[in-house]
Amino acid sequence: MSFPAFEVKGVLLSQEETGENFLRISIFSEVGLQRCLLRKAKKKKLFSPPDLFDDVEVILKPASAGGLPFVKEYIVHSKRRQLGTNFEKFEAAGLLSRFYLANGEHLLDSSVFYKILRSALRALVDEMDPSTVLFKALFVFASKEGLPVKEAWLQSQKQTIRKQVIELVERPVAKSSHLAVYSSEWLSSLRNWLRAESELIC
Repeated sequence: MSFPAFEVKGVLLSQEETGENFLRISIFSEVGLQRCLLRKAKKKKLFSPPDLFDDVEVILKPASAGGLPFVKEYIVHSKRRQLGTNFEKFEAAGLLSRFYLANGEHLLDSSVFYKILRSALRALVDEMDPSTVLFKALFVFASKEGLPVKEAWLQSQKQTIRKQVIELVERPVAKSSHLAVYSSEWLSSLRNWLRAESELIC
């Protein structure tokens, strides 16, 4: 029995070679994390796979044996080449990608987390401080996932830090550049708390 093809629009988070003929790619979209196989072209000069962090649209054909679906067609709607021009930005985008790959399988409302991902990538492209972007993304992700990040981690901080974090979370990163000096320390503390108090892998 064959199943109909289906469409996925999202952000390409990873790609790796699997055998001689395919790339295994992972896309996060409004419906969650989708892994699939992209066939390489026989002539290498004709094969230009999408890049990491591209916005892509793929048509997927389910595998008859129940494995990963195959990419029938794909379109790259937009690229984020700016992320490759700066090591800190690329490193931050990579950490965010790994976080979503590790934690994006069983989210209740993937569309919420897709917005968090796109917002963070947009902020990195727009030259926002990488640590600030990552801290806000992980904090909001954990909060939307139902973890007591406000009630536990935040309340364990000094009052001044609590006010600054609330300011960052409630406003665009672009309006919180003065908090960049603190964000690296906050990010480290938050990641340690998530490792100890939750099942999130970060």
